[in-house]
Amino acid sequence: MSKKNKPYLVITRPEPGLSETAQKVAQLGWQPLLMPVMTIHSLPFEYSDMDGLQAIIFTSRQAIIPTIQHFIKQHITFQHIPAFTVGDITAQDAKQAGFVHVISAGKDAVTLAELITRQLSPDKGKLFFPSALEQGQLLVELVQQSGFNIVQRAAYKTESILKLPDEFTSQLQAKAINSILFFSSETARFFVELVPTELQHYFQSIQAIGISPKAKKYLEHMSWRSIEIAAHPNTEEMLCLLKEHF
Repeated sequence: MSKKNKPYLVITRPEPGLSETAQKVAQLGWQPLLMPVMTIHSLPFEYSDMDGLQAIIFTSRQAIIPTIQHFIKQHITFQHIPAFTVGDITAQDAKQAGFVHVISAGKDAVTLAELITRQLSPDKGKLFFPSALEQGQLLVELVQQSGFNIVQRAAYKTESILKLPDEFTSQLQAKAINSILFFSSETARFFVELVPTELQHYFQSIQAIGISPKAKKYLEHMSWRSIEIAAHPNTEEMLCLLKEHF
């Protein structure tokens, strides 16, 4: 058990990523409280027109497994197709899934669009973008503005949990939570929507750590001890922002 007076760090992300983040948190001497605020559901989609496909785009690691499952079901060889990813962790997952040529933007959708337009050419073929349902519009617009033909399919959808878990509420009221980690703007949005009015004052002594400025926009709807945003969108940068509070 951590010796810190406020020992708990809350991790709001789902798997994949939840367990590995909990391990890193524990190694730093904190007590991880696992509280994914959303569930992931794969969606069936149709896409088999691989002729002339120039690259596949992943803005979320959640899209990789449903896409691979689709390719296998359709007997499509995908390993040789270049995969462009929004960040390094997503790139690692793409490599583990079998993609040989993986290029990471290392930041956000805008940086990813810039990378694609810099390294690829519209006349070399279309792009395939499996994403979350009703997500990814910014990337699509940016790439289309550069003349690319991008085909988007919804590979998964996210749903908020129905209520905050009792364990979280108990530790919140006991004032045992130091920080809460938000690994996407969606987890930040779902979390803020889940917090009842009567519990909001407890967060004035808690540090919120977000992965992006977009996550911060949702977190600002509540009063926190502080809101910190990672300089680069990865776990290590987020954990570097931890500030112990007594």
